[in-house]
Amino acid sequence: MTVEELCLEIETRRTALLERERESYPRNNPVASDLSDCARETALAILHWQDRPPFAAETIARFRRGKVIEDEVLRELGTLGISVRTERAPFEIIHKGRVVLRGKVDGFVQWQRRDWPLEVKSVDPNIFRRIRAVEDFQKLKWAKKWPRQLQAYLYGLDEEEGFFLLDNCMGAWRLVPVRLDYQEMDAILRRIEAAVEAVEAVRAGKAEADVLPPFHEDADVCRSCWAFGRTCFPPVDAEGLQVLDDEDLEMKLDRRGALSAAYREYLDLDEDVKAALKGKDGRVVGNWLVRGKEITRNEKERPAKTITFWQTKIESLKKGVTENGE
Repeated sequence: MTVEELCLEIETRRTALLERERESYPRNNPVASDLSDCARETALAILHWQDRPPFAAETIARFRRGKVIEDEVLRELGTLGISVRTERAPFEIIHKGRVVLRGKVDGFVQWQRRDWPLEVKSVDPNIFRRIRAVEDFQKLKWAKKWPRQLQAYLYGLDEEEGFFLLDNCMGAWRLVPVRLDYQEMDAILRRIEAAVEAVEAVRAGKAEADVLPPFHEDADVCRSCWAFGRTCFPPVDAEGLQVLDDEDLEMKLDRRGALSAAYREYLDLDEDVKAALKGKDGRVVGNWLVRGKEITRNEKERPAKTITFWQTKIESLKKGVTENGE
């Protein structure tokens, strides 16, 4: 056996092991860790759970690594003298005599006779730099569920405050406080109640087309949903699409997508560095010489005018992947 064959054997065995964990499981209620912005999708996730594509082996591996990091974070909190309770007893939100949501929080920091709900998330270093407040989660399609998740925890546990502890997979932490937002929670409750009512109606024998919540108003949300084209067929305009058989252009687009993450990292670092060095001139930092000066520029007032330009938006057709790999 060659070393190449050995490497292939290891990769094959690990992929096979991970894929055994890809099974989908039925659910009877919405769950806090998977709170959609679309009531229709929430209902379909219960009614058609078997049609939801399983996670890729790479994603399963990422989840497993995240669990290892979570355990290490909780252990390290203990070494800081911060007591963490991790029984993770599930909670339920009951409305009109029925369960409309279930969830389970990562842990509770016990401090000054209070329990503070804590949710640990491990994120890519490039993403870590972009999240400094709870509002920043909204900039990432796949992370928008996280604030809703913690809001549901706070509401279900009758707590007013909690926080995310982010780990950048390299040991750096960022703590993001979260307060219960009753307006946001009211919107969440209305969506999950609509979904549960639809599920009950379908199971009582009514046609899905008659009782499912309406389609989401944002076509981009529909296109990125697992149910799109499988169990949900919103009236998204697909006319005008044309497949281009251009290998050179496809190669450039693929390379553009691969470089996007590095470009975003550069922009984030450039902003941090310039903010730290503002007002400083003649500084040496390691192998870098920093020079700076204040510039005042007088600009002439320009008359208003109308311009026309072509705006191009590029998105990946691979499910769950954006142009920067998020």
